[in-house]
Amino acid sequence: MTCHVKQAMPENNAPKKCILCGRCLEVCPVFRVTGREELSPRGKSYLIEHYQDFDLEVKSVNKLTGICAGCNKCMQACPGKINLPLEIARLKSFRPDWKSWIWSRMLKSGIRLLPAIKGGKAIIPGTAPVLKHSLPAKSPVPPLFKAIKKTHVSDTKAVVFPGCLGKHFRPELEKKSARLLSLLGYETIEVPEWQCCGFPLGSAGLFEQGKKEIVKNIDLWQEMGRPLIFVFCATCLEGLKNPFCGPVNHDLWESFRQSIKPLHEHLSGLELVPANSHESINLVWHEPCHGSGDSGKTFQDILSNLNIDISTTNNKCCGMGGSLAIQNPGLSSMIAGDLWQDIPQKDNSLILTSCNGCVLQLDSTRPDFARVAHWLEVFSTDD
Repeated sequence: MTCHVKQAMPENNAPKKCILCGRCLEVCPVFRVTGREELSPRGKSYLIEHYQDFDLEVKSVNKLTGICAGCNKCMQACPGKINLPLEIARLKSFRPDWKSWIWSRMLKSGIRLLPAIKGGKAIIPGTAPVLKHSLPAKSPVPPLFKAIKKTHVSDTKAVVFPGCLGKHFRPELEKKSARLLSLLGYETIEVPEWQCCGFPLGSAGLFEQGKKEIVKNIDLWQEMGRPLIFVFCATCLEGLKNPFCGPVNHDLWESFRQSIKPLHEHLSGLELVPANSHESINLVWHEPCHGSGDSGKTFQDILSNLNIDISTTNNKCCGMGGSLAIQNPGLSSMIAGDLWQDIPQKDNSLILTSCNGCVLQLDSTRPDFARVAHWLEVFSTDD
């Protein structure tokens, strides 16, 4: 294995120069809630490039640049497509004290950091439990539609990748995904002991740990006979397909990437009917930062065919941010609060999304008028 940077970076791995145009200021969730220029993508880029010119302490520069939601919205707005979250992750990985600090933070911080995580299980396989409390019961989410028709049966093998959060805190989503794959005609394989997708590890600068997880996942995939891998978490999809570190064996790596499929894009192969729910719900879609950007449109089309309306949010970040909720829970909550301010306060609102992390973040910060669910939770099957 060898570490390589994501596609948006130049081949020589040197960061591109920021032209200080300020387009990133319009989309950065950290700048929006703090108003601090040094915490904006433009300010961080300038600090990274010029801190030696002003005799700034490396420790201070690392602290300032590390306050990032990792949403990649700045890269999308940047004319030069500067991948600032990646550069920040690289800075973290170079700090000799960083690994011990972030692991300590992740393992010992408790309920103050992630109020929604109370399951007593590890977010990342192989680590100690995050908390010892039991997961609070969620308000039941009524099914909105039901998959009733099985398409042609094939011998194509498929397996679900639930992600760390999905597996430990929402295991019912894994089972429902497998059922949907069966209805689509796939030969489903029992879910193995997948490792972390690598995204939270990479964003936290833990590149070596991320590399180990990638190798283990590819080995598992090969042992299963290289099946199609269906993912229902947008961030897991990003972590699996575009990791911070990838294998040397390019052909094997490309084969693995090509096998990874987002589950929601295959729902068109199902026959759907409205479920017998008489509850009036105000549906809102939250688009994850690391998703395809059009999953909300997919569900608008599906629900429109069933005469069910769903609105969309303004594409703001929820504040989960890969490792931001661990590193800076106060700022993470501020970003979530900014998102909630733009959602109309209508009774019985249900916010749907396609990211396991977004579900936890939004559910832990939601106001009283709203409930939060993964889109799979409003799906019903004929079992």
